[in-house]
Amino acid sequence: MTTALTVAVAESDRVLALPGAGVSVLTDAERRRLAAARTERARADFLAAHLLARLCVARHTGGAARDVVLEQRCPLCSGPHGRPRVAGARCGVSLSYADGVVAASAADHPVGIDIERLPGAAAGRDAPAPGPRGYGSFLTRGEIDRIRGSPAPRSAFLRLWVRKEALVKLTARGLPAMADTDLSQLPPHPAAPGRPHRLGRILLYDLSDVPSDVIGAVAVTAPGPPAGPGSPAASGMQSLTIDDLIDTLSFQGAEP
Repeated sequence: MTTALTVAVAESDRVLALPGAGVSVLTDAERRRLAAARTERARADFLAAHLLARLCVARHTGGAARDVVLEQRCPLCSGPHGRPRVAGARCGVSLSYADGVVAASAADHPVGIDIERLPGAAAGRDAPAPGPRGYGSFLTRGEIDRIRGSPAPRSAFLRLWVRKEALVKLTARGLPAMADTDLSQLPPHPAAPGRPHRLGRILLYDLSDVPSDVIGAVAVTAPGPPAGPGSPAASGMQSLTIDDLIDTLSFQGAEP
């Protein structure tokens, strides 16, 4: 393992066009969830995200994607969902998908990643943010004020959302924990590539290698000592492209 964090973001269709991309690597539980998806887009995104997660794990560990087994089990209902884990390996993994775009991450420790599409971005405008009733369950008063004061409220809202979702996925504390975490001191715009915000023992990266209408974040436990909120930290993130993933498959000499 050469980096603390491996991340990839790609369009679902491009992931599914990779050599050997298909349902054969999925577990029985994943195949049942895939079959239960209501739309073709949802099925494509689910499959692409789970394939991309395997490729990130393989790249991070030096193993083969075909050998990566992902397991998900909800701690509340024991259902086949919740934070994924890599069976038989000490490697954290996380995935996310949003209407044709998927993201995945792998790390030496637990990790959380989240992406969202920005409504109206294709038309060059920022849509209104949700009303106050939509904030209370997961945003603090400071965060609400930051969003309301932003010239691009929807962008500010979604950036807060993906940052918090990444933290929730990292800690596995559930959505109610969003309201207990105040990120109002972080800027509403993305940090420079490879320069995470440091929140105690957690590094929170804004994803930069994403489509223009996508906002994303990834959180991972920091290897160094705790620091104050917003403190800069050195980058330990490797961001993979589609070409990198193809190279990974070629090097392994096997399909995912």
